[in-house]
Amino acid sequence: MPLLLARIDDRLIHGQVVHGWGGPLRPTWIGIVSDSLRADPGRAGLYLFAAPEGARAVALSISEALLPSTLATTEAERAFLLFPGPEEPLRLKEGGFPLHEVNVGGLHHAEGKVQVLPYVYLSPTEREMLLALERLGVRLTAQDLPTNPARRLAPLLGGGA
Repeated sequence: MPLLLARIDDRLIHGQVVHGWGGPLRPTWIGIVSDSLRADPGRAGLYLFAAPEGARAVALSISEALLPSTLATTEAERAFLLFPGPEEPLRLKEGGFPLHEVNVGGLHHAEGKVQVLPYVYLSPTEREMLLALERLGVRLTAQDLPTNPARRLAPLLGGGA
């Protein structure tokens, strides 16, 4: 089974993911890919506890996410991959992970970021990472909830259609 959802959302597991996406897609496995979260078991535990009913959630470092066993899991399960920012999916793609589409669902306001959509604010570095993902053949969509239409993100970044 193909990966159900690869999503960039700086809040990781929260109501939109659990109910908005989890309800209709019914994941059985959620991998949160973040070196910093993986290195902090206490913080990771809070996110993992919030996984939707019926889904096993794990925190993975980028190197763990690149292991063949992780790819096998994403192919065997109804799987989500969640990323806190664009660096993680970019490093996965550069490492050979077969990411084909990434949903940008929530990168929120912070100093130095520019609003692209009501739920997407980007720093110059994040913008460049997203454009790099597009250049590597990853289709980027912006969509906060599955009930709202997906939008191609590249044109909003100045990176093509």
